[in-house]
Amino acid sequence: MEILKRKCVDKKVEEALQENLKFLQTVINTIPNPIFYKDSDGIYKHCNTAFLEYLDKEYEEVIGKGVHDIYPKELADIYYRADNELMNNKGKQIYEAKFMYKNHSLRDVIFNKATIKDKNDGASGLVGVIMDITERKLAAKNIERLLKMKDAAIAINQAIIATNNINELFNLVLDKISQVIDNAEFSCVLVLNEDKNLSVAACKGYDEEKSKSYFLNLKDTFLWIKTKGKLDNAIIINDIQEMLKDRFPNILENYRGAKIESSISAPIVVDGELYGFVNVDSSSNHSFDEYDLDMMGYLSNQIAILISNHRLYKEIIYLSRYDKLTNVYNRSYFEELFGSYIKDAIINKKEFLLVLFDLNRLKFVNDNYGHLAGDKLIRVFSNSLSDLIGSEDYFARFGGDEFIAIFSTDEWEKTGKMFEDLIRDFRNNPIIFEQNNIICEFSYGIAKFPYDGKNYDQLVKIADERMYSYKKTIKNIQKFHQD
Repeated sequence: MEILKRKCVDKKVEEALQENLKFLQTVINTIPNPIFYKDSDGIYKHCNTAFLEYLDKEYEEVIGKGVHDIYPKELADIYYRADNELMNNKGKQIYEAKFMYKNHSLRDVIFNKATIKDKNDGASGLVGVIMDITERKLAAKNIERLLKMKDAAIAINQAIIATNNINELFNLVLDKISQVIDNAEFSCVLVLNEDKNLSVAACKGYDEEKSKSYFLNLKDTFLWIKTKGKLDNAIIINDIQEMLKDRFPNILENYRGAKIESSISAPIVVDGELYGFVNVDSSSNHSFDEYDLDMMGYLSNQIAILISNHRLYKEIIYLSRYDKLTNVYNRSYFEELFGSYIKDAIINKKEFLLVLFDLNRLKFVNDNYGHLAGDKLIRVFSNSLSDLIGSEDYFARFGGDEFIAIFSTDEWEKTGKMFEDLIRDFRNNPIIFEQNNIICEFSYGIAKFPYDGKNYDQLVKIADERMYSYKKTIKNIQKFHQD
């Protein structure tokens, strides 16, 4: 009777225990984090549904197996060493590692493990919980990248104001690319010329001396071949060494002698036209991700804005210094240069000549042949005078039909003879405009520093008086011959 009662009690205890185990399993399976239990030999004895789903395996494929039966060796070695360390030291263990997801991608995870003690206070096994932190790490990394990108954009925009050298700006952009894109070991900016060939405008990591003679036809680029000429967006290119065996071009040599395995190539489009490419390269295959691709697209747009702004800046600088019709200095910039020139002349006790020129018949030409003929007359005169200007001389359009120049010489007569020779040359070689022969005639007046004046206004006044005296003399001679 007692035995029967004991059997009934044991059965109820066992049923209750099974019920509790079933309830515990249900609870564990509702937990979204993967959970596993291993014995002291590192063999999986139990896990929850989330663990199986994470690995995309069946229960039977896991239970009774060790880490080396389930994971790649490099990962299994890490887990095995960590498990042994925990079993030897007992207690708890938290560490970050890579874990293979069900699509065979590697995820960033945190392992939380603890030993299970037996009745002798020894370790009979361990239980572990996996927390996937891939998205969190990616978000943190993206925030860091965005902050770096913001700093890079600020630095680039500030540099546009600080320098007018486009190659210096390209080098700055490449420096910033290496800071914001991981694995960007090499980079370059390629600029397209009229012959549809690309040359290296700037590079990082590559042989700069060899880059000067490097060129590549547009249709031989990775981007062109990969996209079949649709150069709209940046693309990631992997397995480059395999491609080089086929019809793809050689890559610019680098200082390390490294073989390029992966790349991002982004087109630079300025004002609707292809300007060139910005490329980043790595010696590791599959080095770049979609976020890197987005950043390269952003950076290529920044380069396009940089180039457009630089062109605008150059245009503004040009217009502030040059006369648009003749491409010689304008009056305001000439006066600025004159200020520095005369200071140097005073300090070093130099003599120089200031000359004013005036075209004699511009109004007649405009009235009889049109303003296009007058413009051509002005350009012919300015081009011819520019040929007489030395490396230390300055020549500018003073306004309308008047020009001004500084000649760094004290030889008055020789300079005057040079102008008389030009006048004769113009008479012998008239300008042909719409079947009309137009003779370019001009008057000039010379003032000598410091004898005729010691400042700009004094010298201009004397030169102007002499120019009109010369003009009057010419008119009298012409009138005499007509009479």
